[in-house]
Amino acid sequence: MHLISYAQINVEKISGICGIFLPIVFFTFTGLAILKSPWFSWTQHALSDLGVQGISAILFNTGTILTGVLAFMFSIGLILTISNKIGGYILLFSSFSLLAIGLFPISTGLLHFYVSATFFILCTIGFLVIGTTIKKNQFERKMGIFAIAFCCIAICSLPLLVIWDGLAISEILVLFPAIIWCMIYGYNMLTYRITNNPNTPTITG
Repeated sequence: MHLISYAQINVEKISGICGIFLPIVFFTFTGLAILKSPWFSWTQHALSDLGVQGISAILFNTGTILTGVLAFMFSIGLILTISNKIGGYILLFSSFSLLAIGLFPISTGLLHFYVSATFFILCTIGFLVIGTTIKKNQFERKMGIFAIAFCCIAICSLPLLVIWDGLAISEILVLFPAIIWCMIYGYNMLTYRITNNPNTPTITG
């Protein structure tokens, strides 16, 4: 019984750490890729254009793959802790698509389009499910409201696809709140297990 509890606690701690590092890894690698790409325009390009050639491609694709791995690990802990598991499983599947974006850059054509579209669709649906179903406690309710707000931002960003030729602004409007959501939930996942878990063993001399 204790072994199962300890194993789950360790998984949740690791998942929490992965959630915290999600924005750090993504924005660091993407930011460096942009700095190495003076031609990049937020209104004329997609973020995936950074992954075509040169050092920017190495930075962007590596960062996307690492972010996908971190998102996968975070999703496992999310499934263990969240009151409604469906949204967590959808985000888990979306992490595979995010990882695939780095493995299959925009130069691969339709394959990249399919994995990118799948990621953004699954991510939005996952957060919509989470936002409308999790109500276990006050923290979950707040995170649910945040998730719904994220979905509204994602939907409202669609008209920008018509205004500008590039996808980058719409993409970052979807990615930024989603990744910050994961960071906040990951921090709570980590700190709760450290300070408030009733199964944490008491060590006596």
